[in-house]
This record gives sequence, structure tokens and C-alpha cells, in this order.
Amino acid sequence: MFMRKKIQGLQGNSNFRISRGFFKMTALLSFLVLTLSASLPIPSYAQNQTPQREEARFDIFVDGKKIGQENYSIVVSASGIAAHSIIKFRDPGNRRQKVQMETQTTMDSSYLPKTYQLRTNVDGQKGTINGSFIPGEATFEYRGSGNPRTRGLLVGDRCIVLDTNVFHHFIFVARLFDLSTNKLQSIEVVIPQELDAGILKVREIGLERISAGSKKRDLHHLKVDSGLLQIDLWVDDRQTLYKIALPAKKIDVVRN
Repeated sequence: MFMRKKIQGLQGNSNFRISRGFFKMTALLSFLVLTLSASLPIPSYAQNQTPQREEARFDIFVDGKKIGQENYSIVVSASGIAAHSIIKFRDPGNRRQKVQMETQTTMDSSYLPKTYQLRTNVDGQKGTINGSFIPGEATFEYRGSGNPRTRGLLVGDRCIVLDTNVFHHFIFVARLFDLSTNKLQSIEVVIPQELDAGILKVREIGLERISAGSKKRDLHHLKVDSGLLQIDLWVDDRQTLYKIALPAKKIDVVRN
């Protein structure tokens, strides 16, 4: 069970309730800021001085039917890490609402967030979340149909963003997971939309051959446990994320 650490209690913006309906399970660990234990290493991606750019698309399936996609880019350079994504889907559980989400994230070399922005458009109803981060605290401003509202959370010393329905954020988990050890790795998480916090437990259960990216691949299978939900990730030796699954909700997200 996630433990709440609210420091500025205002009511949430109704424009963001989409995350509490469709994909409610990811609201428990997707709109997250993750704080890693100090024992986790800084990944090789962040140590390389030559800028590296990853661009790809995730196709989103619910109960075997494609309902949308996410196009994303992540740029790693000596000055830090920047990520951008556009997600479009039809909400199958809420009158087939048309949803578009756009995110911008800036981070340091260990994926500690500096700034975060989410823009949503749900059937023409727009809203934004702007996040800023200082040691020990995350602050979010919510804007929508009503007055702007600011809320905050106490967080740990090292964080990454993992937002609801923003699936490329799981790449940060995959890159920070240490494949060289079989030990269970703990990740403290914060969820901006839900203003919630808690712990993820991540472990590798072995290699599996699965279909991803139009071919069969031998991938490391990671199990992520939020205490309420089980999430499966499949990554290659370079820690490229190819598939995300939430079996309890019949959701699959596959890299194209």
C-alpha cells in the first residue's frame, strides 16, 4: 500500500480524473516520481558524453485490441536527460473519450527530475500539470477549467518520473535496474496526478523469448510489485524496453 506524504492539501483538478478511470491501475504506479536507493548505480547511458537519442513508438492494447499509441524521444547528453512524448488513445471504459497527452521531462544524469510538464486534452477539455523538484520535495501546479491549484509531496533524494498512461517512463525503470545482480531492488515512487507515494519492488525472473518489434527476442523479464499491482517489463541486454504488461487489467504495451 502506498503511503501518502502530502504537504499542500488542495483538491485535485477534475480534468485529470481520466487517470482514475481508464488505467486506474497505472495511477498506482504510473504517474510517479521514483526515488532509488543510493546503492543503485548511475547507468552507462548517463555516463556517456556523446549525446544519445532514442525514438520509438509504443502501441497500447486492452484485452487484445489496440486503443492507441505513444510516440516518444529520450535524449541523453553530458548536460542531462530530456524526454518528450505524445500519447493518443480512445478510453474504452469512459464513453470512448478521445484522449491526447503530451509530456516534457528534464532530468539530471541519474534521472532525477528537474522539471515536468503534462498537457491533456480529453474530448476538447484541456488541462496541464507543471512540476518542479528540489531536494526532498516535489511541487505541482494544476491548471484546468477552475482556478490554478498547487500541491506538493515530500520525496527522497533521488527520483525519476513515471507518469500515469505515459508508458515510456518505464524506460527509466529499465535503465536504472541493475541486471548484473539477482537481488531485489527497491524504488520509492511518487505519483503527481494522485499525489501519492510508496515503494516498488523490482526483480528479474529470467530470460524469455517473446514477440516484440515484429520479431522474436530473448529478453530479460522484470517483475515490478507495487504492493497492489504486478507489472511485467521485458528488456534486452542494453536495457531497451520492448514490452509492458499489466495482466490484471489485460493491458499490453508493445514497442513497434
